[in-house]
Amino acid sequence: MNKNNPLNSPTTICIIRHGETDWNSLGKLQGREDIELNELGREQALETSRYFESEHWDVMVSSPLKRAVETAQIIASRMSIPTVHIVEEMIERSYGSASGLLPEERRSRFPDGIPDQEDFEPLRRRAMVGLEKIAHDFKGKRIIVVSHGGLTNSILYTLSGGEFGSFKTRLKNGCINKLILQNKSWSVDFYNKTAAELI
Repeated sequence: MNKNNPLNSPTTICIIRHGETDWNSLGKLQGREDIELNELGREQALETSRYFESEHWDVMVSSPLKRAVETAQIIASRMSIPTVHIVEEMIERSYGSASGLLPEERRSRFPDGIPDQEDFEPLRRRAMVGLEKIAHDFKGKRIIVVSHGGLTNSILYTLSGGEFGSFKTRLKNGCINKLILQNKSWSVDFYNKTAAELI
C-alpha cells in the first residue's frame, strides 16, 4: 500500500465551535442570526489556532454565518491557509421563534417545545450530508471546519450512537472535535476540548 496515496490515507476533520458572540455571553439562543464574534470570541479563535500550529493542515471550511467565517479566517491566517471554503450544510440549526430568547423566556413562551424550529432528524441528516461532502471533496486531507454547537452536536450524536453530543453535551465556544474517516468508517478521536486542554 502506498502510504502517500490520498485514497488510502485517513481523512481527518477537526470541527470547531465558533468563538463567543455577545448573544452567547448573554445566554440567548442563537440559530441562523448572523451575529459577529465579540472580543473574547476573537481571542478564543486565536487560542484555538495554537492547537493546529504544530502540525500541517490542508483545508479550512466554514459555515456561511459571520461568527464561523471570522473564526475560520483568524485560524486560517495563522496557518497560512489561503482560502476558507464555505459549505452551506454546516450552517447552524434554525430555532425559529425562539431565536434571541433567554432560557427562561423560551420556557415560558414554549413550554411544550419550539413549534417552528428545525426538527432534530432533518438537522442530523443535513449535518451528515455536509460532513460527507467535505470528506469526499477533500479526501485524504487534514481539514479544519468551523461550525456551530447544535450542528456539531448532531454529528457527535450520530457518530457515537447517542452516547454523547445532542441532548448530553454542551459544547464550549472554541472547542475542537476531532473525527477520523478510515475505510468508510468514522471515529471520534476526542470532542469538546479547548486548545488549552489539548496542548
